[in-house]
Amino acid sequence: MVNPPSGYADIHTYAKDLIAFLHEPLSVQITGGIHVNDAFIYNAWSKLPAAWTKWWDSLPSPQHAQKDLINSLRNEPSARLDDLPGRPESLQQWLQRIRTLSLEREQLVLPACIPEVRVPEVLAQKMVTKKLAEVKAGARYINHICKTQNITRVIDIGSGQGYLSLTLAAACGLKVLAIDGSASQIQGSKAAARQAGLKEDEDVTHLVRYVTGTDELAEEISAWAQGERCLLAGLHACGSLSEHMLRLSTLVPEISHAAVVGCCFNHIKPLSVSHPDGFPISTFMRENELKLSPSALVTGCQAPTNWPPQPPNSVFGRKAFYRAVLEKLLHDKQVLALGQQQQQRPVWGIRTGDLASFYAYTSRALSSLNLTLGKDVTEEEIAGYERRFEKRKGEIAVLQTLSVLLCRVVESVIAIDRVMFLEERGMEEVDVVPVFEYKESPRNLMVVGRKKCRENSILECWLER
Repeated sequence: MVNPPSGYADIHTYAKDLIAFLHEPLSVQITGGIHVNDAFIYNAWSKLPAAWTKWWDSLPSPQHAQKDLINSLRNEPSARLDDLPGRPESLQQWLQRIRTLSLEREQLVLPACIPEVRVPEVLAQKMVTKKLAEVKAGARYINHICKTQNITRVIDIGSGQGYLSLTLAAACGLKVLAIDGSASQIQGSKAAARQAGLKEDEDVTHLVRYVTGTDELAEEISAWAQGERCLLAGLHACGSLSEHMLRLSTLVPEISHAAVVGCCFNHIKPLSVSHPDGFPISTFMRENELKLSPSALVTGCQAPTNWPPQPPNSVFGRKAFYRAVLEKLLHDKQVLALGQQQQQRPVWGIRTGDLASFYAYTSRALSSLNLTLGKDVTEEEIAGYERRFEKRKGEIAVLQTLSVLLCRVVESVIAIDRVMFLEERGMEEVDVVPVFEYKESPRNLMVVGRKKCRENSILECWLER
């Protein structure tokens, strides 16, 4: 079972605190209640605790505040030595709550007695360093479960170019069913399988299917399994794909174990009338009315502790400031019809030249909206708005950092929702394992579980924690 963060005796109390924290007005505001783009329209800075904004304003630069906030996410004791002195006590307590509510992200290191998995050279040379490390770590965990649980077959959903599938088949001797929705990806995987000396339908079977939780795919998987026990795997299954996979793991009798790493939470479909299987997927989270906005789901994709330091007036900072001023200008001018304010927001590929000045940025935006410079918005208005908000540039910098600060809390509640879903459907020893090195692969939480009435505990597979 999941070991909740220190201070929590059980997962349900922990889950309720996660939900309560994410539903607090401040959490809602910074995860999309007031988008950073709209900060000047709704005066977002004034809605933050006054003691916090006063202290941030007193710092030498906004970058000091940004660095301090990002550093606050780090859990190691030495990180507290870098905390800026003078933080308001209420801010200190709030940052501590974020750390307390976040699941552990330090990679679980297996003992040396568990063999490494050697990725075939023909596959290794195709991967970037990050992907190679993920495949090595993921294959090692999965192979260890399979060998200790007498599992001979693996279903890899979202298999892509086949890096994990073909490694498990070639290096671990497992029969693999590689499923992906892209025919071109499957073709690439088949070509790599031939290069690795693997035989189609003997060592590895490829299947082009979109995974949507339908019964047809469950039947195809059962037919391929031929009554043998299987492990369902997915490394970085995008958006709602992870949820469809977990449902499959409970529906297909031959699937005895699941090991799924999710990613791209911004592609998760929330629960609605048109998506009755949407997020959250567990009964517990639904009954406790967990709701995350699309912007909050985007927050879960972030890893600010991995970001390089941003210098003053960086491209990233200018883009955020220009966008906030532009939105305020368009809002005040009412050049878009009321019903079009959200639908017709400027969307365009930012070019380097667009960020040379606010004038260049706004000119491009007006063009993308089919508005006329000089008629709908004048050059004098553009210059005037830039001057008016120039001294508030630091607000946008800090608000931009706050908007991603709950990333680990959001990802934790998504993982716990999936854990509870599996437990509610009778899976045992469900856990969340940080399978990758966070600094290289921040989406490193693998949800694992096994069905009841199997001979060994999955916790034995992961060894003593």
